[in-house]
Amino acid sequence: MKILRFIDWRLLVIFALVAGIVHITATFMALNDQRSSSYTRLAGSLPHNLMTLTDAVSPGHEILPFLAPDARYAFCPFETTDATVRVHALLPDIGWTLGVYAPDGSNLYFAAASSQRESTINLSIVPADDRFLGLPSQGAQSVTADQTIAAPKGLIVVRAPDRGEPYRAETQAVLEKASCVSNRA
Repeated sequence: MKILRFIDWRLLVIFALVAGIVHITATFMALNDQRSSSYTRLAGSLPHNLMTLTDAVSPGHEILPFLAPDARYAFCPFETTDATVRVHALLPDIGWTLGVYAPDGSNLYFAAASSQRESTINLSIVPADDRFLGLPSQGAQSVTADQTIAAPKGLIVVRAPDRGEPYRAETQAVLEKASCVSNRA
């Protein structure tokens, strides 16, 4: 009990408060660190505004960590700096998904296929500011968008379940039809 008389309680409380502040600050700084985010990794290695199919996930051959090995993926890093990005994808059966993510990982749009019918996704991604990029062209390249979202840049992910060897060619054909195209004004 003699030792308790020699402890400066004010100093101990100050130490606990400083430790708490350092802990909270470090936590918030770690959350905002995007140097090794999925967007940063893929934006540097994949072409922008172009859907890219990746090889099957296997040990040592993962384009991103924690991807499921029982699925096939197509990625499109996009930027809407000077154009609208039009996304088209077919989600034919349950397990197929399309997600649009911001560089920080937040979800901007998500669609999942229904088990009753196939879903066709037509999506326009426009710049997040109020610039006018002109009217869409009426030519053969024109795609009528069912939905529109605003984002300056991000990542589009199409996920297809890998149902085994007999279905791989069909899955590959549907994934190859997915597109992410920049329409310049």
